[in-house]
Amino acid sequence: MELPRITFIQKIKQFSSYRIGYVLVIAAAALAGLIHSISKPLLEYSNINTVAISPVTLAAVIFIVNGLFFTPLQKNTDSISKIGRKNLLLLALIGIAEASAVITYFFGLKESTAVNASILTNGEILFSILVAITIFRERLQKKELPPFTMIILGIVLLPVGFDLYHNGMIITDLVYGNLLILLSGAFYALDINLCKYVSNKMNAKTITQLASFVAGGFALCLIFVFQIPFEISISHLPSIAIIGIFGTGISTFFFIIALRLIGAVRTILLYSTTSVFGVIFAGIILQESITLAHVFSIILVSIGLYALRNRLGSDEKIIHYFKGNVKDALP
Repeated sequence: MELPRITFIQKIKQFSSYRIGYVLVIAAAALAGLIHSISKPLLEYSNINTVAISPVTLAAVIFIVNGLFFTPLQKNTDSISKIGRKNLLLLALIGIAEASAVITYFFGLKESTAVNASILTNGEILFSILVAITIFRERLQKKELPPFTMIILGIVLLPVGFDLYHNGMIITDLVYGNLLILLSGAFYALDINLCKYVSNKMNAKTITQLASFVAGGFALCLIFVFQIPFEISISHLPSIAIIGIFGTGISTFFFIIALRLIGAVRTILLYSTTSVFGVIFAGIILQESITLAHVFSIILVSIGLYALRNRLGSDEKIIHYFKGNVKDALP
């Protein structure tokens, strides 16, 4: 009688872990979805926001805040001297790639809409698959071509094509902003692949903390070289804190824990709801219009990701990076 009782208790614990994992990944997606709607008002003039923050300045502050957030979690970790020059160089490249991605994204968001940004940021997934195909010589199977095409249609052709058609096939500031957001996805894909490479050398906290400080330092260098105004008012600080701590730091933290609790496939699929949350927040917070084209884009991307779930979730390098280091990521 004791063995069935133990099995029953284990099943209850497993169910509780799954439930916690589902809650955490949905929370991570919701927090990440806030970034678009919270960032855009900071980048443009309005009756409330009398000072528009430069995208480079905003990126610098967010990265520094994120690095400081992860600093207290760096207990019992190796010192920088033990990391090695090669890994430090790779961390520097990761930081520069992250800074380039965020700065490009903010410049694009300034010209585009938060609704478009919520959809176009899925370009990171598209470029990651393209990197795997071109660099790692992976091939898409025949059954994977239709969903991959759906992802391209949902992320690129439908949002950008709709805006081009709506503006008479002229590259307006809106279309230009959309293209910059897509470009930021390419930088994010480079960042992910570099993180995969160094993941077996150090834990996730070290990568996040040091890369954030490098990215912040790189952005500060751009501010100094190009003499970009460093204009931030006290009223901006709550929004910046939400973006840096909640939208980036805690969101990533929840994502890492969810990977361990419910696995890569479920986590990646549920985290893709970031687009849905982003569109909803843009409609509620910024009162932006949501068209049928936006809804159709999200549906296409969601179906495509679901069909490619095994490819995305079974990537051994992704699982090694997140699940292999999640124990060290916990405080």
